[in-house]
Amino acid sequence: MFYKVTYNKRFRRANVYNNRCNFRCKICSYKLMKLCDSSLKIGEIKNVLEELTRKSLIERVHFLGGEPTINPQLPELIEFSKELGLYTYLGHTNGSNIVDVDGANISIKAYTESVHIECTGVSNRQVLKNFVKAYDKGIKIKANSIFIPGCVDYKEIKEIAKFIADIDTNIPYHIVGYIPVPSAPWRKPTYEEVKKAAGIAKEYLKNVTFSCPDENFLHSKNDPRYKSVRIL
Repeated sequence: MFYKVTYNKRFRRANVYNNRCNFRCKICSYKLMKLCDSSLKIGEIKNVLEELTRKSLIERVHFLGGEPTINPQLPELIEFSKELGLYTYLGHTNGSNIVDVDGANISIKAYTESVHIECTGVSNRQVLKNFVKAYDKGIKIKANSIFIPGCVDYKEIKEIAKFIADIDTNIPYHIVGYIPVPSAPWRKPTYEEVKKAAGIAKEYLKNVTFSCPDENFLHSKNDPRYKSVRIL
């Protein structure tokens, strides 16, 4: 269910959050955060988006999670946003479903199926198929992975990069250093390890970036991308 709408003035963007997910990720950083169980009516969200658009305050709407694509009301909200002339974007998605958005940031947790199952509890076969389908549909996609020593390691990053490159070497790919979560056995990588992983991906892809956030990053208000005001 949708539970929150925020507004980012700098990027002229509304963010709509869903608080459920269909994966069971051991590595999910949301375990470090308290998610709200409240629910918003889709009519309330539409009214807010329409008002922000009427005042020329937004040009985009980002759908985030949890996993936004499992919300049965998402297609209706996407269609409404497009009628308003807004750019629709999945701020992050696990790739388990495809919806008709303009752009999407798709997380590829692992390339090897057994590793993906170990991390998420589910197979990645549909994720990889949907990644290709999204590209073929003309959705402007980006990819990201979490680098985890001893799990999603250099070999996995290489295979993911090769998979993406076989589709289009220009697809942007971002590698994030793992933030340890309760009950998961893996450690946090060093900056040099994440940098090395990015270097491996750059052998196949033209646009590779990386970051090494820590626990404070999840609650940080210093990054302008996350300076949003809650409006619903």
